[in-house]
Order: sequence, then C-alpha cells, then structure tokens
Amino acid sequence: MNPVYGMLLMISVVSVMGLGIAYAQPFEKVNADILDFDGTFATIEISWNDNDAFYYEAGCVSCMPNLSDTTTENSIILSNITPLSDGKALLYVIAYDVADEIISAKQVIVQLS
Repeated sequence: MNPVYGMLLMISVVSVMGLGIAYAQPFEKVNADILDFDGTFATIEISWNDNDAFYYEAGCVSCMPNLSDTTTENSIILSNITPLSDGKALLYVIAYDVADEIISAKQVIVQLS
C-alpha cells in the first residue's frame, strides 16, 4: 500500500473514532394544552414526563419568527404561537444532558383552528 494512502486511512479511522455519536430518544409522552387562542396568536402549555434531563428547550417552528425558550421544569408556556395556513402549529421539545448533548426530542403538532 502506498504510504500516503496508509496515512490518510489511519487519520480517517482515528478521526471517526474520536467523534461521539448522540442518539436522541423520543419522550414517552408530551401534552400540549391550548390556554388561549384569539384566531391569530395562541398561548400553549407544553408538558412532558421526562425527568432525566439537565434542561429542556421548547419552541415553535411554524411561528414567524420562530421562537423558543428553555426551562429546567417539566412544562413550559409558550406565547405568540401562530399557525400555518392549515391551522396547525408545529412545536418541539428537546432535552439536554449536563454536557449540553441532546438526549431526547419530540415534535408536537397542535390544531389551532
């Protein structure tokens, strides 16, 4: 084998072995309760049953602009949620561990109208 190819192969193997792979497991249960909806904006409480995370991020993908917030609790209230043209809001919850790695994620679709 050409020494240059051997060195490239060794660098590739070491590089791949040095990378950590994170797999996000879905939450077992996520609830989304509409607290208020005026036809344009909604206030939604998202709650979940996962207790293993250091902190959580929840947000809205369908909102313009997108919004998110973090908490250490098992629920969060998001305001100014706007639906897509079909009346659905696309939300998410992501759980992070103490090393700031994603350990769990869930997408939630809420029918607002």
